[in-house]
Amino acid sequence: MIDDRDLDQLAVLDPVRRREPDAEEWSRANAHVERILAGTAEAVPVVRRRGRRLAVGLAGAAVAAAALVAVPSLLPSGGGNAYASWTPEPQMLSAARALPVARACARSMERDPAVFTSDVLLAEQRGQATLAIVKMSGATVVECLSLEPGRATAAMLLADATTGPRQPGAARITIESMSSLGSGDSQYSNVVGRIDPAVTGVELALPDGRRIQASTNLGWWAAWWPGPEGGETDSITIGVRTASGWQWHKQDALYD
Repeated sequence: MIDDRDLDQLAVLDPVRRREPDAEEWSRANAHVERILAGTAEAVPVVRRRGRRLAVGLAGAAVAAAALVAVPSLLPSGGGNAYASWTPEPQMLSAARALPVARACARSMERDPAVFTSDVLLAEQRGQATLAIVKMSGATVVECLSLEPGRATAAMLLADATTGPRQPGAARITIESMSSLGSGDSQYSNVVGRIDPAVTGVELALPDGRRIQASTNLGWWAAWWPGPEGGETDSITIGVRTASGWQWHKQDALYD
């Protein structure tokens, strides 16, 4: 049975619990409530967290619950700038340019906010959106995604101090987290994993024919895109490039 103490521990994982929605967000939220009451609202699909279990007991339940929460302020309205400016090829960011997002991410998780450039393991930009992989303390690593400048930063735990990050096996690549959030035109997906040092490139092939180049750095790879595929089973093929050429894997073969 979950009691108030359990709920208090879950609450600290809410990345926007201290943020007051702006007028546009309140308007979208109120309109959605009205559609629910009128019986015309679209169903929000279940967000599927892919990859290994990161913790056990209540902490593990909290992480899983956090991965299943769709935060309205993180979901731009249809045709939002984050989606309109998205590009299949990322622009790699310096750690210094990604530092504001990394620090906002650290604060949202109530961890030590003293994050420095050396803690930013990977950072990319696609249009207005910034994605970063950040080391907090010990072996704790999180993914930080800010879809639009000035908007709330979503945080996802990738590895904790107990388990540490997984190391790539024979496929030379892992998937640590894959998920999708939202519905309709506001749905987006993201994926993060580990790569072997011999890997020189990672590419995603989606069912609709789109190709997405992932960003890679310091043994990590990541990508995000508009669409639902991150919550679907085995719908993505992932290419891994080494000196011997490309090898392609179905996504489900890269999980534990």
